[in-house]
Amino acid sequence: ELLPKRKVPILVNSIWLRDLAGAWIFYTVLPGIPFLKPRFKRIARFAPLIGVVLGVIQSCFWIKLSQIGWGTEPIALLTICIGIWLTGGLHLDGVMDTADGIAAGKERYIDAMRDSRVGASGVIALIMILSIQLASLIKLDSLAPLVIPIATFWSRCSPLWAIEKFSYIHKE
Repeated sequence: ELLPKRKVPILVNSIWLRDLAGAWIFYTVLPGIPFLKPRFKRIARFAPLIGVVLGVIQSCFWIKLSQIGWGTEPIALLTICIGIWLTGGLHLDGVMDTADGIAAGKERYIDAMRDSRVGASGVIALIMILSIQLASLIKLDSLAPLVIPIATFWSRCSPLWAIEKFSYIHKE
């Protein structure tokens, strides 16, 4: 006789959880949440929470590498690399597109941001952001594992404010 089918809990079909699953897939390269069909609506509200999870992962790497005797500078560099890998570089791509759009001026900013090629302003922004992150982590030293989850939370809150306060550039 076949085993009876298990009923999927109602919670699994929750729109809130499905949005969380969609946010997880959109904001990370990590495997999706099992048993949840992702939905990609209103996912930005989960960005700070996902940021904390990613920050904790980065902090765990920092702590482990510290325990085995690695120095602050290589740990800081690898921690940044892990963050980029965990997000698929999503945020750095956004920074580069934004910098290219600002540099292009009001008449061409949409075209510059849509262009898949990175311009000089995007490269400069990337170098500046990575340099600031590296210098900050080196300066924080042993406090970095405490600060990283806080920073990954708050850095993902500002876009929520911008989404609420500013209108979209175009309707699509």
